[in-house]
Amino acid sequence: MKNLKLKHIMLIILYTTILIFFFIHMKDVISALGTVFRVIAPVLYGLVIAYLMNSPYKLFRDHAFKKMGAKHKWLQRLRKPLALVLSYVIVIGIVAFLIGTLIPELSSSVSTLIDNIPAYKEAVIDASDKVVVFVHDTTGYNLYDQVTYNSLVSLITGNDIPKFISNIFTNVVPSAWTTIVGIGSGLYNWGLGLIISIYLLVGKEKLLRQFKLAIIAYTPEKFHSRFFKVADVFNNKCGKFIVGKIIDSSIIGVMCFIGMSIFRFHYPLLISCIIGVFNLIPFFGPIIGAIPTIILLLIIDPWEALGFAVFLIVLQQIDGNFLGPKILGESVGISGFWIMVSVIVGGGLFGVPGMLLGVPVFAAIYTLVDAGVMRRLKKKQISADDVAPPVEEDPPKPPRKGLKDNPLVEKASELINKGKKSK
Repeated sequence: MKNLKLKHIMLIILYTTILIFFFIHMKDVISALGTVFRVIAPVLYGLVIAYLMNSPYKLFRDHAFKKMGAKHKWLQRLRKPLALVLSYVIVIGIVAFLIGTLIPELSSSVSTLIDNIPAYKEAVIDASDKVVVFVHDTTGYNLYDQVTYNSLVSLITGNDIPKFISNIFTNVVPSAWTTIVGIGSGLYNWGLGLIISIYLLVGKEKLLRQFKLAIIAYTPEKFHSRFFKVADVFNNKCGKFIVGKIIDSSIIGVMCFIGMSIFRFHYPLLISCIIGVFNLIPFFGPIIGAIPTIILLLIIDPWEALGFAVFLIVLQQIDGNFLGPKILGESVGISGFWIMVSVIVGGGLFGVPGMLLGVPVFAAIYTLVDAGVMRRLKKKQISADDVAPPVEEDPPKPPRKGLKDNPLVEKASELINKGKKSK
């Protein structure tokens, strides 16, 4: 007993020391973690790609090629390599097709925008002239006066015009170079991660077995049994949600393309791809995808932009009320409020990937916490319904009456039966 108390005290002292060290050297720790992340980034990207590719790989291996080698045993060796190759070829082919079709659409939209620049310029000049006249009539200031214009720039930026232009070149050029270097580094990491993901999928079973054995060997039984349960919950929630969301967003993109083609909206393929991609992000994704697409159509024709906005609202209603629940089902299991919170927190911490993964990760945490609460209440022999009565749900809809329940049909059947008996 004394040894157990001493062990707990030593653990508390150790954790406290680590926390104090972390807060004292927070910048150094974050810098070191950033360096480690940059070094292992290709491996992490490989894990992400392998996790996403696991579903199509299993689909081919366990279903499409399930009976392969039933008659000829040597064909069984080809099942896994063939499933792996087909998975990557199909996914990479779809991505290449989208990029190959998006680039011409994007260049066409940019060229249209460039062609319309003179008209936009005239509209802006006309609007600015009206503003200048209004300000001059109201306040007496002439905004076209150099001194007034310089004062406005100084008021907004804190510098005069020459310093403002100098600051733009001083800050923008290095930022642009840093962005180019970052894009190149990201492409290199993702390319290397793609190769690593192939090796991970090929040796998935062996790697998982080694990892499981290592966890069991070096951790107490209470820890590793709980660890595997937690990992299973996270895997189920994240896996089902991501696969379901990809299927749902793909269907929405196709429906958007078909609808835009029927109504003859401009740039159906480009806009449908944008809508489909942003639909991956829960809650805010449709709004984020709608803004640039509506602005793009607004440049061409305001009425067309209005019609597309109405079409998009109808499409999102179909997705939210019918398509999404059918595909995703109960894979999330949390209310709309927690979905919104998880998207905001995940996006604030990790950007777009955090917005996508925030929902299933929070759903897994929610499931584990809820199971833990119920387990502790059961251990204390406390009923959850007695402590906090369940929230009243909306009453179920009454079942629809069939033809047999219709009184007119019942009356007609009685008359028919009487006629049969009299005969």
